Amino acid sequence: MMLPAFYGVDAVSAVEGLCNPRGFVIVDEFQRSKKYRNIFSAGVCIAIPPVEVTPVPTGAPKTGYMIESMITAIVHNIEADLRGLPADWKGTWNAICLADMGDTGVAFVALPQIPPRNVAWMKKGKWVHLAKVAFEKYFIRKMKTGNSEPIYEKYILRLLGIERLER
Repeated sequence: MMLPAFYGVDAVSAVEGLCNPRGFVIVDEFQRSKKYRNIFSAGVCIAIPPVEVTPVPTGAPKTGYMIESMITAIVHNIEADLRGLPADWKGTWNAICLADMGDTGVAFVALPQIPPRNVAWMKKGKWVHLAKVAFEKYFIRKMKTGNSEPIYEKYILRLLGIERLER
């Protein structure tokens, strides 16, 4: 897949020392700005260094579960900050993805998403399209009820060796 190069938002990238030259926020392992300790950032707007140098500059993909991992760490770290405790929660950056491609698709798990990996699993098939449709309905229900990580989901993923957070 080829996409045009992404750039950060002008208003954010204009802040001295907050972003890399392409406008992505530079964060530490706790999702905080390295320069401004009260700024947290997650998802597609953070700077993830490339795994290796390539002739054409590339970016790291960011999956939904990876971003959920970052956000959960941020919430715990802001709570720690408010209590006067050190931030010590880290997102695992594990990836679980159902990529729909019409009537087929690809499912993959990468633990963690950025190499070196402990797990790299991928399967293709029509079942992925059906799984994606089912997952979208499940995800919307979770968001409507305000429960981003139901206990059964947490334990099923844990049985599969997939954790959202680490300390």
